[in-house]
Amino acid sequence: MSAAPDFAALTARHQRLQQYLQADPDNLGLLADAASAAFDARHLDECDALIARYARHAAPTPSLRNLAGLSAMSASRFDEAETQFASLLTEFDDPQLRFNHAYAVAMQARYEEALQGLDDAVLEQVAEAIRLKMLCLYHLGRLDDVVELGERYAQHPQAGEQVRGLLATALFDADEFERAQHYAALAPDSVGGLTVLGLLALHEDDTATARQRFALALEADPASGRAQLGEGLACLAEHDFAAAAPRLDRAATLLRSHAGSWLSAGWAYLMAGQPAQARERFERSLQTDRGFAEATGALAVVDAFEGHDEQARHRAEVALRLDPNCLSATYARSLLLARGGREQEGAALYQQMLQRPLGEDGPSIAQLIARRASHGARD
Repeated sequence: MSAAPDFAALTARHQRLQQYLQADPDNLGLLADAASAAFDARHLDECDALIARYARHAAPTPSLRNLAGLSAMSASRFDEAETQFASLLTEFDDPQLRFNHAYAVAMQARYEEALQGLDDAVLEQVAEAIRLKMLCLYHLGRLDDVVELGERYAQHPQAGEQVRGLLATALFDADEFERAQHYAALAPDSVGGLTVLGLLALHEDDTATARQRFALALEADPASGRAQLGEGLACLAEHDFAAAAPRLDRAATLLRSHAGSWLSAGWAYLMAGQPAQARERFERSLQTDRGFAEATGALAVVDAFEGHDEQARHRAEVALRLDPNCLSATYARSLLLARGGREQEGAALYQQMLQRPLGEDGPSIAQLIARRASHGARD
């Protein structure tokens, strides 16, 4: 059965119960049924109002308290949802309830605590719990555990597609590209699988294929920060800086805590000739991760670009102490050495350095930055 008839049936039930309730407004059974129907039809405010009406007449049943938690969770009021589910768990030990509570906790970025409610019994009975546990482990940086869990459930009849997509993501971040390719190919309809296939194509400098994969991923989930990041990085690698900048800004906003997204956005603005906007993004990147050498090095580049040579030298030294292979700091030093007091010539040379290939058939500097920035983004 298609999704449209299902939703039409839910809407019809919702409207029918509204009519019944108008005729008998204090009927507790009708209030409970109407609240459930409003939730199913995605009228969350109405669902909450009906539960409140019920509560003015009698203590809400466990079923209504659970519905209140689900409604709060659907409206991203995760603290309220957590309270509802925690209260119910003092009375009932149910795998679905434990999953709901763990989900509400995880959405507040308390991943270690969320893991405590995701034991094997919950994973076996609630398919969505597998992916949630993988995501919690992923946010905690426990890639080995993500991979172990993903491989255990990769063929799950209900959760397998999403599990394989997330497994491919973890393997990509662990630089196990061949295994990432394998699992992404087994999840070609998942956002995770499509995004990893796009990132792998980007690593092979096949930006046309990469953009196609990212477009499909964004069609499936427009709020996927990682797919948005990939699309922006593809534009960056093609030196389409005007297109890259807004896409990377959106990715950074969606991903929030991914320093590489702000870094990439900054490079797009800098290469488009907008150093002030670039500096703002590099500073956001450094605020997100104080130990991120590439962000410090990128600020050195802007300093050098604007003629603040002493500050540029200092930042470059700091960045190279953090990471001797820091690309941004190396290019800041190159710009300072090349310019020799001739600012216009130095700026022109820097733009050439950014876009020329490294070696006869090698990637450009922009492409190398794109590759580095694609790791570790967590939707």
